[in-house]
Amino acid sequence: MRRHRPVPIAVLCGLLVAAVAAPTAAQDPAEAPATQLRVALDRVLAEHAFLIVEVMHTGLTPNAEFEAAGDALDANTNDLVAAIESVYGKAAGDAFAEQWRNHIGFIVDYARALNDKDTSSAQLADSQLRTYVTDFSALLAGAVALPAATVEGLIREHVEQLEQVASFETARFGEAYPAIRETYAHMFMIGDGLATAIVAQSPDKFTGRQFAFSAATDLRLQLDSLLGEHTELAALAMRARLTDSPDVAASAAALDDNTKALAAAITSIYGASAGAAFQAQWQNHTELYLAYVAGKKANDSAAQAAALAGLQNYQTNFTSFLVEANPLLSTAKFHDLIGEHTNQLIAEADQYAAGNYAAAYTTGRTAFAHSGVLSAYLASAISQQFPDRFPSNTATSPANPDLQLIGVMLLILGVLLMVRRSGVPQRAARRVDRRRPTRR
Repeated sequence: MRRHRPVPIAVLCGLLVAAVAAPTAAQDPAEAPATQLRVALDRVLAEHAFLIVEVMHTGLTPNAEFEAAGDALDANTNDLVAAIESVYGKAAGDAFAEQWRNHIGFIVDYARALNDKDTSSAQLADSQLRTYVTDFSALLAGAVALPAATVEGLIREHVEQLEQVASFETARFGEAYPAIRETYAHMFMIGDGLATAIVAQSPDKFTGRQFAFSAATDLRLQLDSLLGEHTELAALAMRARLTDSPDVAASAAALDDNTKALAAAITSIYGASAGAAFQAQWQNHTELYLAYVAGKKANDSAAQAAALAGLQNYQTNFTSFLVEANPLLSTAKFHDLIGEHTNQLIAEADQYAAGNYAAAYTTGRTAFAHSGVLSAYLASAISQQFPDRFPSNTATSPANPDLQLIGVMLLILGVLLMVRRSGVPQRAARRVDRRRPTRR
């Protein structure tokens, strides 16, 4: 895949560099280097989960959309590599990029083989993934003196989740979408683990641990996860509707499940009545998205106009509902934020329908980044409204992170750097073949 500069909207490398350079004086909890590190790592890893799904979903045959999806995934990889480099240096970043692209290439091979009902190639790709996991785990276990089974189990989990997601390509959509959601949530756990360990390793660089792992930041990332997932699932559901894809029902069901999870979060804060009202309004706006793309597909301008008018009404009504629940929210600002969110998803659908896949995937990344802005603003107002429930300056995570997760994820980076410096042979960095399915 081609090299890209990190997407400006992600601001990932900038966040981490700023965090390293920030003074140790009193800080805004949201701006603390440790907070920015945790949020940035969670987001870039979580976005990877959806982008690799999109590459698998579009990569069965050569086409322009696969090229665009591959570019988006590679841009996300470059963001992640930039984050690693900003903390550990270029050698570690290069080694990480090699390993990361290997597992992407192997899992795409696996998905293609399943689609082609090519048992031999599927077994080969699975074997390559197993060998990759085993070899890499043995290297880590030997270096960090942890049980090999523990290390291998952690690394294998991500790979097995992706193989389950490959059910997408065998039309087992009822299995695929729950696996997609599980993989996405798992990446937040890995990001948290990695951030915890880096902060523990470099407390002078990444100050503000008490802010980064407070209940207020936990709330921010809970909303971040749910709103980011909504953004990605809405895009998948709209694309399925536009193309009459066989996963139309499953994608809509996953979007509904995300709506219920968001409503449960609101219920836990504001009560059952508010949660029910939230769910009704949120469900209405997701249905309006799907109504819009249905009108787009049918060239029904009246249906499109009606859906857009409904979304405008939703923006006003939803803003009023939340501002009434939390007067710390600015009506004008929240209305603008939610309006930008809906406009981005509509723009993405328009670009996709026009066959401008590069623009659609770029807009999709912009929309995912914006979901983090929306969640940060909403979480900030909620934590200020209920400071006893969501304090911003008391760490909720243990002082000594669990080595079975946190230590391994941190030491992956250190071992990769050691491997690079020692000259131990590694597989050549993989690039997903965009011209034809891989055959060996």
